Amino acid sequence: MEITGGCVCGGTRYVLKSRPFALVDCHCIDCRRSAGAPYVTWGSVPIEDLVVTRGEPRKIAHANRIRSFAACCGTHLFFEDSKDSETIDVTIASLDDPVPFAPQKVIFIEDRLPWVIIDESLPSFPTIPKTNVNHG
Repeated sequence: MEITGGCVCGGTRYVLKSRPFALVDCHCIDCRRSAGAPYVTWGSVPIEDLVVTRGEPRKIAHANRIRSFAACCGTHLFFEDSKDSETIDVTIASLDDPVPFAPQKVIFIEDRLPWVIIDESLPSFPTIPKTNVNHG
């Protein structure tokens, strides 16, 4: 299985060797500011299942976490909890076909902008649920 994705200009491309899991809409302030969007939809894969095939993402350490952006155009692509993370989060909207990867929960609704409407059919959490060791 190969799932492809990349940045807006095409200079950075990647392949996922497994399906993303832990699909979340994150409303935290850091995600909002890093993406310039009201929230970011993320999916996790084992770090060895992400292969960058073109370009070199620029890694930015902030709040003891690592965010990766396409060096060519600035598209936000990846998130790691630490330099030793076993999983990496991928921005679902950077996939060539994001349609099959709808969010399964909503996190950091305490930071949600008041005009964003939450899908009430999804479990929502003020911060990050204790059982979710991935994105936050």
